[in-house]
Order: sequence, then structure tokens, then C-alpha cells
Amino acid sequence: MMTLLVENQSTETLAEPKVAPAPAPVPEAVEAPKRWIWDVGIILQMFAVLVIGLLLNLVFVSQLQYSTSQSALRQDLRLQLAQGSAPIGQNTIEGTLTPLGTPIALLEIPQLKKSEVIVEGTTSAQTAVGVGHRRDSSFPGQAGTAILMGRSGAYGGVFSAIGTLKPGARFAVTTGQGTFTYQVIGSRRAGDPMPPTPKPTEGRLTLTTAAGVPFMPQDVLRVDARLVSEVAPTPPRVFAAGEKKLPESEQTMGQDFSGMLGIIILFQLLTAAVIAAIWCWKRWGKWHTWIALAPILLTISILLGNQINMILPNLL
Repeated sequence: MMTLLVENQSTETLAEPKVAPAPAPVPEAVEAPKRWIWDVGIILQMFAVLVIGLLLNLVFVSQLQYSTSQSALRQDLRLQLAQGSAPIGQNTIEGTLTPLGTPIALLEIPQLKKSEVIVEGTTSAQTAVGVGHRRDSSFPGQAGTAILMGRSGAYGGVFSAIGTLKPGARFAVTTGQGTFTYQVIGSRRAGDPMPPTPKPTEGRLTLTTAAGVPFMPQDVLRVDARLVSEVAPTPPRVFAAGEKKLPESEQTMGQDFSGMLGIIILFQLLTAAVIAAIWCWKRWGKWHTWIALAPILLTISILLGNQINMILPNLL
């Protein structure tokens, strides 16, 4: 009897094993959307950070870039003035057009505490490194009207305060022909009357920049000044104002789209870097990913920001 009882109990134990209940499976239809939402959220966050970086590049980093460029240009101009090789017209000594970006003069405005190197050309690339001289206008110190363009906000914002110059204020421009003094005669915006046309033996200079809220220009501000020192000889000119030979990118509020290919390539690289960062984030973790890829993302962002800045108006 005892043997049968034990055998029955053993049989019942083997017949009904106690198994822990398995966890309920989570349907893929629920998990997949959550995973994609997470990925998209990370991508949007990274691009938001990069957009903020581009804005910081335009507002702050560009100021440092401008200062560095001015330091190098100042040394070049000082050497050219000492050697007597500074350009004094549209053509170089060899008879070719003065290359864009060449330092040609030094502008000094005591009232604004400004001392800026003037470069040949007025595309965004030139006004990002110095005050640009419009190529179809006279050279400073010579007969006719010389037109200078400067930024109002980015890249030094060198002309942001020219609207405060009152009639009678004086400033100087030093070129390869000497130092010339100008006296402000007034300022104007779109729709305001033009000053009288200077006589063939008179010199004038116009400072030009964007007007309105910084980085959101609404108008163009021009400050006119007359030459009060002796007029310098004027070399032959290749082209003059009104001949429509000046590219659109060099005119007032002009934009230069020649770098669009570079923008497309850099944007593709940036997209690939962001995707790689997400992949690494999942496998390495947050801090490892930032240590490995943050320098790459930062470098591409700065390069992309510089290219995008070049297609913005040249007076911004």
C-alpha cells in the first residue's frame, strides 16, 4: 500500500510539472513605430543643434573670422604701400584686372573708432573679409564717385553705425597715391533725393550698407562724402558704372550662388554624419558617440555655415 501511494504521488508530480508563465509577447506592430519615432526624434534634435550652430556661426564666429582676415590683409597692405606696389586703379601693373579680394586701401573713421582694410570687389566673399570697393566705381582719392560696401551685422558689422555720421564729419582713406580726407555731406535711403553729381574734377565717396534690424535688412543706407583734399590722377578705366558689366553678386544686396555645389556636398556629408551618429548612439552609447563624432559634426557644420553665409546678401 505504501509503495502504491508513493508511486501514485510520483506519477502525479511528473504529469503536472509547475512551469512559470511566459511573458506576453509584444507585437512588432507596436514596437516598430516607437523605434522610428525615437530615431526621427534624435535626428530632429541633432539638426536643431546644427541649425543653432549655423546661426551662432553667422552672428559670433563670423566676427572672429573677420578679425583674423583683417589682420592678414593689414600686413599685406602695409607691405604693398611700403613697396609702392598697392593697386591704384582697375588694372594692375601687368595690365590685368585687379584680382578680387586684393587689399587696396585703408579706411579710418575716428568717430566710429574704425580702421578697416578695403579690398577690391563687393561679393559676399569680399565683404566677409573687409570693406569692399565696387569695381565699376572710382578709386578712393580720384575724381568721380568711389563706392564702398560694408556689412551691417555679420563679419565685423563694420558699417553698422555709419548712420550716426553727421554732415561735416571727416574720415580718411589711404591708398597707393597717398592719404585723402573726406567730409560727410549727408545720408540717404531708397526714395531719398540723390546728391548733386560731382564735377569731373571733384571726388566723392559713398559708404553703403544694409539698414533695418540686424540680420533682417529692410533698406539700404548710403552715406555720401566729398573729397576735401587734392584729387589724385585717375588711371584709364576698363569699365564704368552703368555699363552693366558688373555681376549681380557684386551689386548692392547681391547674392553669390556659385558655391551651391559645395553646399549640396557638405549637406550630404552632414546627413551621413548624423546617420552614423545615430547608429553609434545605439551601439556605443551617448558619450562615446559624442566623443567620436562631435568633432566631425562641428567641422562639417562650420564649413557648411560658411558656404551658406556666402549666398546671403553681401551687406547683411
